Amino acid sequence: MHSKRIEDLTDTTAQGIWEAHLSGELAEATAEDTAAVEAAGVLAKRGHWTWMLQAATEDLTSWQDLHWNYWVVDPDNGYIWDWDEL
Repeated sequence: MHSKRIEDLTDTTAQGIWEAHLSGELAEATAEDTAAVEAAGVLAKRGHWTWMLQAATEDLTSWQDLHWNYWVVDPDNGYIWDWDEL
């Protein structure tokens, strides 16, 4: 049964979100949750497992790496850019 939203997870790294998705734990009740899951999949495929979700909209997600750098991920096309490039 899908019972959790991303905000309910204790691990909101790309790995935690992606693994919760793969195990069927997430409800993905909102467009923001879906975008975050898709972005976590993009990051997982690229080896950015430890990036922490900061915020999500229907279109974009923002993440923080272990060096306190911030990144934006477009879950639709997989494009990742540095927050400072905005």
